[in-house]
Amino acid sequence: MSKFLMSSILLLSLSAPAYSQVKLERKIQEGTTYTASTQTQIEQKLTIAGMDTDTNVDTRAKSKATVGKRDGLGMLRVHEKVESLQVNMSAQGQQYTFDSTNPDNKGDSALEFVRDIHKAIAGSVTTIVYDKNNRVHAVEKDENLFGALPEQAQQLVNGQIDPEQLKKTANEELDKLPTDPVEKGEKWVRTENANFGAGQLMTFQTEYTYQGTIQKDGRTLDKITSKITSVKFDLQDSPLPLKLKGSELKAAESEGTMLFDRELGRFVESTSSTRITGDIAFTLNDMELPSKLDLKMKATATIAGK
Repeated sequence: MSKFLMSSILLLSLSAPAYSQVKLERKIQEGTTYTASTQTQIEQKLTIAGMDTDTNVDTRAKSKATVGKRDGLGMLRVHEKVESLQVNMSAQGQQYTFDSTNPDNKGDSALEFVRDIHKAIAGSVTTIVYDKNNRVHAVEKDENLFGALPEQAQQLVNGQIDPEQLKKTANEELDKLPTDPVEKGEKWVRTENANFGAGQLMTFQTEYTYQGTIQKDGRTLDKITSKITSVKFDLQDSPLPLKLKGSELKAAESEGTMLFDRELGRFVESTSSTRITGDIAFTLNDMELPSKLDLKMKATATIAGK
């Protein structure tokens, strides 16, 4: 091979097109307001020792966030107020409906004990305190509001309103974005937790992929897709009579899409669909109860405002 040909190859390699990198960075703009609308659908079939229990929950919520001003230490408080909440639930042939426009419209099913929880949520304000680096320093809820719940209801939600758990979850949400600039096709992995109440926890390994930019509603948005690669179930400090011996779960189906507005510095839309299946080994009074789980979860969220 001649020196000229070798030099030509080198020059071609140097001039080959490269994908441009982008920095996806969260921003919290002082003095702004925005509204989040979410819908979550859960279909669960839990088979314990051959007995099936089907549970379906459809939750729709709307909340308004008001961003304050940073104080002398750089702390910034964001108040999130629930403006509406609708819940439709069915379990073991029982039906339950909650609508924050008429929260005391009770039914006669055995599921009515969760109404007090939903009434507390519908009237709640959550304050997220960010530090000067835009990390979550604290998450504050009205302890009196939830502390007034009946004991049975408190046992179900204690883990979901624990300040340290809420702080951890909020920072996990921030960490969905990559720390370094990325280019189209680049991947990163995060460990995330979901608290289902009554001490039930799931830990997910989620793989994210940057898909480049798209045009939507006159805006240029960054598209990120996701899929769950592994899942672990745990039962901690639970009021349930069951104890966990072990589990072997997998994400049989998993896909998600998030749209990020670089100018606003936040996600403006997200969708996800996940199906978790596998075996769980419970014990009750030292008696083993082999179980199977088939859990389907769908979620959508849109955030509007500046």
